[in-house]
Amino acid sequence: MLVMPESIDPIFQKLGGARFASALAASGLSEDIKLRLSLPKAVRRFNLPVRMDDGSLRIFTGWRLRYSDCFGPTKGGVRFHPATNEEDLTGLAFRLLLKCAVNGLPHGGAAGGVCVDPKKLSSREVEQLARGYLNALGEEVGPDVDILSPDLGTDAKTMGWMADQFNMTRRACIPGAINGKPPALGGIPGRPGATARGAWNVLRLVLEERRLAAEGLTFAVQGYGSAGGHLARVLQANGLRLVAASDSTSGLHAEAGLDAEAIWEAREAGRGISSLSLPGAQALAASEVLAVKADIIIPAATANQITAEIAARLQCRMILEIANAPISPDAEEIVTSKGIEIIPDVVANAGGITMSHFEWAQNRGGALWSAEEARSRLDTRMIATATRMLQVARSRNVSPAAAAQFLALEQLSAALSR
Repeated sequence: MLVMPESIDPIFQKLGGARFASALAASGLSEDIKLRLSLPKAVRRFNLPVRMDDGSLRIFTGWRLRYSDCFGPTKGGVRFHPATNEEDLTGLAFRLLLKCAVNGLPHGGAAGGVCVDPKKLSSREVEQLARGYLNALGEEVGPDVDILSPDLGTDAKTMGWMADQFNMTRRACIPGAINGKPPALGGIPGRPGATARGAWNVLRLVLEERRLAAEGLTFAVQGYGSAGGHLARVLQANGLRLVAASDSTSGLHAEAGLDAEAIWEAREAGRGISSLSLPGAQALAASEVLAVKADIIIPAATANQITAEIAARLQCRMILEIANAPISPDAEEIVTSKGIEIIPDVVANAGGITMSHFEWAQNRGGALWSAEEARSRLDTRMIATATRMLQVARSRNVSPAAAAQFLALEQLSAALSR
């Protein structure tokens, strides 16, 4: 169905949130470009039958959305999560398009997944699901079309299965189709921790811009997973103090500080925060971590965790967005009215997709990068993007969050003006 121009603005409010809608209104983009951006290029929905270990058959629902390939082959994660749905994936694919635009990556945005709780499946069942997902995409996946990466509920092992299945169906070895693979299968060394490393580079530049010393600043992390946990350790190593942390099981708070390494070790051992008893720490609900008093709040779980109710109780000076779209649309105005600076997700958490791009480039070129080379290239890119964002913020007298949207729109306008 054709979307008429007068109905486009509410669509973008839903897709990109208030900050994108505001930047779009001030950008002067033509109605033709808005129309091109208002709908995804392709949406696939499919059923995935899996024979379970007990002999029964279950059918899972999967999706893949390619929002736009205006910059190049689309790229985006595959999530295995019980809350996966088409609406969320559409928003995620759109935000990945913005992220590629802001960071100058030659990819369009895509997202996909399966509505499933992988924790309730055996390793064999997850493998069958991963291989079935790849098969369902057919010719619509590949290094020149759409590149798959890990997301919630998937990891290097999952992507290794998908890469193997892709190669078997093509009867060739084509490593660039799947990212996030183990290094032995063509994955890039240095990928673990890439999001955290990129976020620290961005935060460091913002702190320098604000003439704030990192040493002694306090921070709280909601979502002590791969990205949030890695980042907590990086920040602690650079002199910041972790005062609160949570995972899916519980949260902990200690004004004197928590040991980021101890929490990470528990995570790696398969134990949740609820199992920990750390000196001076008090238990609290996972969502309450966002409302503790800290210089920097880091939502690193899922979208829309900072609701209007949480926003009204925030006691921080900065929010470093590691999750995608962690601030709900009705909360953003409350956050900004309190003078809290938002370091936007499309820049702050771009380390992962940037390293994923490096893996694709490495695979396409047949080269083998060392972990040191990959990390050095990541630092260079993240610093360059953060510097541009801060320059636009100064020149336009807007927030970094708004500046990032203007950068994205500038690139999208150039790519879609045809």
